[in-house]
Amino acid sequence: MLMSARSIAAFVASVTVGLAAPSAIAGTRPKAQIAPPATPSSSGSSAAETPAGKDVRPDAAITFAFQEVGGGLGYEWGKGTLRHNGRDYAFEIGGGGIASLGYVTVTGTGTVENLARLDKFDGTYWTVKADAAIGSGVGVAVLENQYGVKLHLDMTMKGAHLGASVMRLRFRLLPDGQDKIASR
Repeated sequence: MLMSARSIAAFVASVTVGLAAPSAIAGTRPKAQIAPPATPSSSGSSAAETPAGKDVRPDAAITFAFQEVGGGLGYEWGKGTLRHNGRDYAFEIGGGGIASLGYVTVTGTGTVENLARLDKFDGTYWTVKADAAIGSGVGVAVLENQYGVKLHLDMTMKGAHLGASVMRLRFRLLPDGQDKIASR
């Protein structure tokens, strides 16, 4: 059964809105920035701590770009830069999922939580996603790896793509000599 252009546009609008959290739509979600270290207050607790004692500041920030192509199975590949403790580290992205159709380029920024050690950034990140883009669209995603490191991503997509799947993406830091190649 073929869908009309109006049906496709309505579907894209509903999926795009469904992917974006209300705060992202309203523009209130903080952009990927690394806050300065917390300073103790006069009560002895950190200004960044919540009442439950959890630090809400990100440990690092990332910028990235990747492509996704799908014809039933989807494959994603790309590169990015992790900014951690004042230093930039290049990384590569690879992986995919099922139920993907089309081609899309994605660029974005994000924050990284629970990154106590740099070697815990490398890993396989999982997420469940649904997306649709004809021309361009926006999306948000949260991915988590086997070490509990979480990526909160804000993305802009361009192309024609429709997908709904469990995604498995591998993020791998590149050796220092390759960082200039990966950040282009």
